[in-house]
Amino acid sequence: MDDEQLIAKLRARFDTNAAESVSAIYQFDLDDVDDYYMTIDQGSLDIQAGRHPEPSVTISSDTTTLMKLVRKELNAMQALLTGKVKVKGDIGLASRLPKLFGKSSV
Repeated sequence: MDDEQLIAKLRARFDTNAAESVSAIYQFDLDDVDDYYMTIDQGSLDIQAGRHPEPSVTISSDTTTLMKLVRKELNAMQALLTGKVKVKGDIGLASRLPKLFGKSSV
């Protein structure tokens, strides 16, 4: 999956209702695409290339694992314990990803 496909899938799955009470910056350090960060602010989503100087949470993995987490095909705790995903910062925000991107349109 390339960068544009990943971003398109995340945008399509974003659930604005689930994100109404969220204000956070997610940094993604993915092995197989460029680094990206998402700013979620009260139901809005902005995805930018690069690194944010002060993310709320940083998630390190690969796109396949990330999409499995978002689609709830992989348990987040299992992914952490097996080292498929590494989280730095607010782990509670990381655990909210499946709900924030829970629309099943993709």
